[in-house]
Amino acid sequence: MRQLIFLPFLLVATLSFGQSQSKKQKRDSLTAVNFSIVSMFLSLSPTDDIADIGTGGGYTLIPIANSCPECKFDVEDIDSSSFNPKTLAGRINNTGNKTKIENFIFYFGTEKTTNLPSAKFNKVLIFDVIHEMTYKTEMLNDIKRILQINGSIFIKEILVHKPERKGRGCNYPFLTELEFKKLMTDNNIFIKRESITLSSGSNTYSKIFECISLH
Repeated sequence: MRQLIFLPFLLVATLSFGQSQSKKQKRDSLTAVNFSIVSMFLSLSPTDDIADIGTGGGYTLIPIANSCPECKFDVEDIDSSSFNPKTLAGRINNTGNKTKIENFIFYFGTEKTTNLPSAKFNKVLIFDVIHEMTYKTEMLNDIKRILQINGSIFIKEILVHKPERKGRGCNYPFLTELEFKKLMTDNNIFIKRESITLSSGSNTYSKIFECISLH
């Protein structure tokens, strides 16, 4: 494990997944059409302890954070070229300065562990990342480790009706809904509720799930 790196007001540890999504795909992941659905589904509160997995350049998270300016987030990813305080501060500036960079603590890690504190978070957000995880079982087990008892894992995924070799904009194939739900079942994760957030009318669509750990 790498040593901790301290910034003036941010703690930087280490986290990682396979490869991050393309910037365009992250940018398109929360459109005006589905943002209200996602925001209502999450129902964030300043009292929540929130972790965001695979934050990237903040294209998905910053609109969410703007909807709850007092919320604080532990954020994490692998690619320091796009995932850093400067990039997220720019994204905040471009979207109205409702949240602030001081609300984010930055972590980096490995493909198998988040390096986040155990049993800290009552809400863990994983947006358009599951299909990119190289070690899905190990990462899902680690995400359960960081979750509080009775906490929820919120997963938003781009899904496909028919399997593809790889998704547009990334080097990883998207999962079918059946594959996604089997992955959850195989890892003792129960889906409490779900909602479609965007249907492209072609082979891809997006859904958001609230999940709990069964152990």
